[in-house]
Amino acid sequence: SAAERSVATTPPPAPAGGVQPKKESKAARILIVEDHWANRKLLEAMLLQKGHELHCVENGVEAVNITAVVEFDLVLMDCNMPIMDGWQATEKIRQRAGLNQTTPIIAVTANAMKGDRDKCIAAGMDDYISKPVERKRLYEIIAKWTTTV
Repeated sequence: SAAERSVATTPPPAPAGGVQPKKESKAARILIVEDHWANRKLLEAMLLQKGHELHCVENGVEAVNITAVVEFDLVLMDCNMPIMDGWQATEKIRQRAGLNQTTPIIAVTANAMKGDRDKCIAAGMDDYISKPVERKRLYEIIAKWTTTV
């Protein structure tokens, strides 16, 4: 009947609060902070395969600046960079009230020693992944810290 057809094409009502239900998979807005172009391109390629929205900067100063004006779901932060390293940049982002103060920041480091993990956590980073970055581990980290699939 016509009534059944119209019901079938009507979208379900939004839940209380007017928030639309989340889609099954949502692309995350991810900031890549990496000074080495090859490492940056590798991360970009792996993340683009999953459909994430990416922004890339090359040092900690640029990271501090962009996180003041663009909201991210996750930040992948190289630790050893010129101008301002990832630890300093993370401390500045965490100290500043506003955008990205509580956004998950994941250290991307070639130094996967025990002391380095402690240094990352002390700086305000939430987790870390070691270089060379493995695709499976990267996807696990993103799933752990975001609402994406």
